[in-house]
Amino acid sequence: MKKYIALLSAAVLLTACHKDDDDIVIYQVDTTIVNEYNPTFIIQDQEPVTTRISPPKLSSGDLVAVCASSNSVSESDVMEGINILKSWGLNVIEASNLYEQDGRYAGTIDQRVKGFQEAIDNPDVKAIFFARGGYGAAQILPFIDFTKFLQSPKWIIGYSDVTALHITLNNMGVESILGPMMRGFNNDKQSNSLLQSTLFGNYEPISIDYNDNCVKGTVSGRLVGGNLSIIYSLSGTAFDLNTKDAILFIEDTGEANYSIDRMLLNLQQSGKLTDIKGLIVGEFIKNTQNNDLPLPDIIKKYFGKLNIPIVYGFPNGHDTRNLPIILGGNCTISVNDSKATVSFGNPAA
Repeated sequence: MKKYIALLSAAVLLTACHKDDDDIVIYQVDTTIVNEYNPTFIIQDQEPVTTRISPPKLSSGDLVAVCASSNSVSESDVMEGINILKSWGLNVIEASNLYEQDGRYAGTIDQRVKGFQEAIDNPDVKAIFFARGGYGAAQILPFIDFTKFLQSPKWIIGYSDVTALHITLNNMGVESILGPMMRGFNNDKQSNSLLQSTLFGNYEPISIDYNDNCVKGTVSGRLVGGNLSIIYSLSGTAFDLNTKDAILFIEDTGEANYSIDRMLLNLQQSGKLTDIKGLIVGEFIKNTQNNDLPLPDIIKKYFGKLNIPIVYGFPNGHDTRNLPIILGGNCTISVNDSKATVSFGNPAA
């Protein structure tokens, strides 16, 4: 019986024996491959995104829209948020599907596409706020035409499942805002105040106290990312996140630690970590450790050898505080002995 021997650098010997002792398969596997794997061949033709399209800042009297691309909402879910937008001096229109329901979704795919398409095609709309996250935004991506949007760009604001739309826009060089949505919009007044300030053209730097999971250094680059589960789910699709020469932001909720490891392994093995310049770790809440590594150790396993600055514990994500950050544009992270600071480029006129 023929013997098969696969030799990859020796570290662990695995032998499978059958009834015929001559039928033996021997594998020698290098268990350090996770740390040494350099998959540049996967993204070797990918170029960094150098386009920067920054939507104009808002002014009192501007028209904004509230859209629903994912899970359904009731009027009571969003009315407080809509009233706050009006208190900022904004005029608000609602997407045609805002209160529709089709199972978990805010209407059928056709209804959700129509509601969002109408908003991005409207040249008078200066910003689009999302009702909530959940699941469903990726379903509408193949059907959205961004032609008119690129002619009249506007701010897209949301987090969680809206990450799918952020990635699509950021890959085209368009800036967007990872921040509060209408459902739970008033959970944290600081987050609302900072969002208002950002939209009206005042990009304030955000600092947190230094902690032992931060890595010191200063770097500037295009900021991309969002919810880790959504980044992972789009891997290998036409909407895959471009991280070339970028600073990466990640956050998530309700995941087991091994799931976070699995998603980061995907980012590593698909080459998304090869050329990143820095990392911002947002809020990871309601995760379960069980027999897995603690989350900081998982982060260190994938990013610790990259020699990049790391801001750890930035208050953006699914917790009460959700300080808005600008994706798709220039960002600087600076970490020293006392503070970790995230600052953003100048807004468009």
